[in-house]
Amino acid sequence: MAQNYVIMARKNLLKPNEAPKYYAVARSGKKVSVKEVCKRITERSSYSKGELEGCIGEFLLEILNVLEEGNIVQMGDLGNFRMSLKTGTPTVTEKEFKAYCIEKGKVLFHPGSDLQKLCKAMDFTLYKSDSKPDSKDDESLPDGGGSDPDDGESPDPTL
Repeated sequence: MAQNYVIMARKNLLKPNEAPKYYAVARSGKKVSVKEVCKRITERSSYSKGELEGCIGEFLLEILNVLEEGNIVQMGDLGNFRMSLKTGTPTVTEKEFKAYCIEKGKVLFHPGSDLQKLCKAMDFTLYKSDSKPDSKDDESLPDGGGSDPDDGESPDPTL
């Protein structure tokens, strides 16, 4: 299956006088919940939906515990999770630096070999909508028809 994309004009904020350039932006379909994923697995395995949901819940809890301990979570071919920090107030000397200089922490994910192979083998298809969805539908999309300020992507104008 191909990854849908839309084409968006984006200005370079460092060069505001330049004309915008056009970029491909991935267009997500619907959100698929953990319950739906568990239901799909149940249809092709001997695991019950409840067992899978319980395992996933416990697994996520343990990922949080490992990250809180300051460790990296290695998940085989899926990839690794690790913590990263954003310094809000850099200091001139090491002695001046205190914990309050750190603005926030965030979790980084580095894809493993299976996901890297997926990205290399992916086909791309330009998304063309026959009709504009109403605003209620925009909220159901993973990108909400808007922009997440942390992901650096512009809102999707075709939605």
